[in-house]
Amino acid sequence: MLPHRDRSALRKIEEELAASDPVFAATLSQGVPPVQTRRWQKILVLAEVTVLLMLVFGLMGGETGWFLWGLLAAPLLVWAHRTMLQRRRERAADDQT
Repeated sequence: MLPHRDRSALRKIEEELAASDPVFAATLSQGVPPVQTRRWQKILVLAEVTVLLMLVFGLMGGETGWFLWGLLAAPLLVWAHRTMLQRRRERAADDQT
């Protein structure tokens, strides 16, 4: 726990920051997403790149199997993104209330 003097100085700095740059202050107040969320985001990006490569190589190389597996994986990635986005919005709404 900080001493009263430090807390009041910190509060004053926060008020000045909020007055000078409200967008930056709002971004800072949201905090950093948890490590697990960031890990899943990285995994989804890698999966998207993989599916895109499967589709391109399947089309360009005439490999029907690669193309079909990429086509099958694309809706699953869309579902995963929608689920993550919905959970993030629910957490943000819970944090604001």
